[in-house]
Amino acid sequence: MSNISKFVLKANQKALNIVFNDIRLQQNKTLSLSYEYLRIFSPTECHKANSPKSTSTIPNVYHKKNVRIISIEPLGKHGHRMTFDDGFNDIYSDNELLLLSSNFESNWSQYTASLSSTNNREESINFKSIT
Repeated sequence: MSNISKFVLKANQKALNIVFNDIRLQQNKTLSLSYEYLRIFSPTECHKANSPKSTSTIPNVYHKKNVRIISIEPLGKHGHRMTFDDGFNDIYSDNELLLLSSNFESNWSQYTASLSSTNNREESINFKSIT
């Protein structure tokens, strides 16, 4: 059984490092997942994509290349609520994060194959802060 012992937000790499404490092996294991990947394959979006009404098993979430995680809130046995700077938040269990990591190659290749000129990774509108 693995439990999360630490999160490290790597802003310059746009990635979240997750340190798991593997109780059986008595050692730590670190996984790294991009903010974009976590946002696209969030539990809610994956549930929508796998519903009987959906025509695709890939989430229909686009334009998230520059999304950031702004907070992570522990929710006990339920997992961790991650809030993104686009206003979206979702609860990720330890097991869901492990599955996202182990399924990364398959998920990401299917997702990138589904991209088009209108449904792509880039921001649809580039906002700039004026001071």
